[in-house]
Amino acid sequence: MKRLLFILVLSSSIANAQWVQKTSCKKSSAKITNQAIESMANLEYLPAMGMAKSALLLDPECGCAQLVLAAISSPNPNWGSQKSKLSAINVSKLSAEEKAWYGFLMTPQADRPKAAKSAVSKHPDSPLINLLATTPSDFSTYKEFASKFPKQASASYNMMSYAYLRGDFGEPNKEMAMDYVKRSQQMHDGPNSYDSMAEHYASMGDYQKAFELQLKAVDFARFGSPYWNFARIYYAKVNQDDLSKQLMKNQKEVQDAITARDYKTYSKYEHPDINHMTGDSNLSPFYEFSKASFEEAVAIDWNRFDLENMDVNYSPDMKTAVLTFYATGSYVFKESNKEVAYSTRGSSVWVNTDQGWKIMHSSWAPNQDGIGIPK
Repeated sequence: MKRLLFILVLSSSIANAQWVQKTSCKKSSAKITNQAIESMANLEYLPAMGMAKSALLLDPECGCAQLVLAAISSPNPNWGSQKSKLSAINVSKLSAEEKAWYGFLMTPQADRPKAAKSAVSKHPDSPLINLLATTPSDFSTYKEFASKFPKQASASYNMMSYAYLRGDFGEPNKEMAMDYVKRSQQMHDGPNSYDSMAEHYASMGDYQKAFELQLKAVDFARFGSPYWNFARIYYAKVNQDDLSKQLMKNQKEVQDAITARDYKTYSKYEHPDINHMTGDSNLSPFYEFSKASFEEAVAIDWNRFDLENMDVNYSPDMKTAVLTFYATGSYVFKESNKEVAYSTRGSSVWVNTDQGWKIMHSSWAPNQDGIGIPK
């Protein structure tokens, strides 16, 4: 009962937690903009953008909403739109806090820490201005913010969970990390804290739990969700054994197609935007293996070609796989009918594309005292 009462009181206080003490916006748009800032603080930029644009529909002169849109856009001078969005704002109509935020955003990236410190000295009681002074390079800034502004501490609690997990506050503490990310979830109903919790479980090797939590983050808005990428990674981690078996099967099918001169089967593993570069076991220069390779005359016929001792290793994003293996068999020269025992080691690179797993590279070399294909 006490916990339920705590959550109800907490939810009520969060709903009324104001990021800006005085704003240039009308009352209706100010309420929406406040939620936009809450999402922005929690690194949920797409919801923040939608809320800010909604506020501007009600109040086209809402400077705080305009500042949200500028803040979440890129400051890169070559392609970012932050400067143009800031230039379109009527600064004279901004409140003092909003002007401080505007000045911070107009400051070059290298000078922003100093600008944030100056803004905080002028507006020490503004949650928004104090938020500008928080930085992942010093996790203590999040502790200070949460202590000073407990009603707006969701984003800080989330960041503090990483600090506890990594050991920035002493020895790594998984229990404290989970406790703080749960506090973040209780204070703010958004996807980022679920993404963070999923990342924590992934770092502990529990990819099943990570996958389940990542799907909760995706579920807030599945189409075009920035959280899909890690959901796919965690799913691949959970099903890594089955994935490895399938890739080994693919590799064998590719090799069988090559030795049988069966381009139709081989083409299933080609990608139109990927050149399959290969190096043969005769140690000749690398070349592109394509449909034309199947049309070239060959001097040998295969009696047997077997792949053995296959192993699969993945890149961290699970989108690239390197297969290593050994090959044994024999072939005969067409002209002399002379049989040669074949013994090599090889590797291949596969890439997970929008069309499935496709081969990108392969390399072969004779085993010690072994023989590859003829030159």
